Amino acid sequence: MRFRRPLSLISLFIAQPLAAGQAYDELYRLYDYPKSLSRSAVPVCFHHGCESVERVSLTDEHWSRLVRHFTPAAQSAADEREQIRRAIAEMEQITGELAGTSGDIAGDLASFGTLEPQMDCIDESSNTTTYLTLFEQSQLLRWHTVEPRATRGYLFVGGWPHYTALVRDRQTGDQWVIDSWFRDNGELPDVVSLDIWKDGWKPEGFFF
Repeated sequence: MRFRRPLSLISLFIAQPLAAGQAYDELYRLYDYPKSLSRSAVPVCFHHGCESVERVSLTDEHWSRLVRHFTPAAQSAADEREQIRRAIAEMEQITGELAGTSGDIAGDLASFGTLEPQMDCIDESSNTTTYLTLFEQSQLLRWHTVEPRATRGYLFVGGWPHYTALVRDRQTGDQWVIDSWFRDNGELPDVVSLDIWKDGWKPEGFFF
């Protein structure tokens, strides 16, 4: 297993955006990820900034639990986004048990100083992007494509830096963030339009 030390937070946020379809390639280049994603080697990031990566194997039973969220097939993009929310929450429950990350809680400050098994937004967005890519390559997504992660904020300019997973509506081109950082492990992630999220959106009452 190769080791790639993650780039610094600053260097990640000044990186040039990638074209659509390269979401997983970005993660492979940055972190200790397998070149090809498969159910037998799903990378799970934790320890902040993808400092640690555990590869877990999904059983047929695990996969059945995930596929059921896309059955029957969505009849609209909005319906599929709700399916995605439920499937990501289910995947977090599964990988949480397999990788030992089920104790991850929402945000960062509530667990400040905790390295086991807390995730920051880089971990969360990387994991969600990985899971979305697995769904996409298994042809479970009919209405959306998986995009490279979105960012907002540059330290003291535009608010605190934050990463999220991102999908694009195939028909309208609208982009939607799938943000799991605001929730405890295994809870439904937030789905918000990219424009609203870029303006600093966060759940009501949330404070890091």
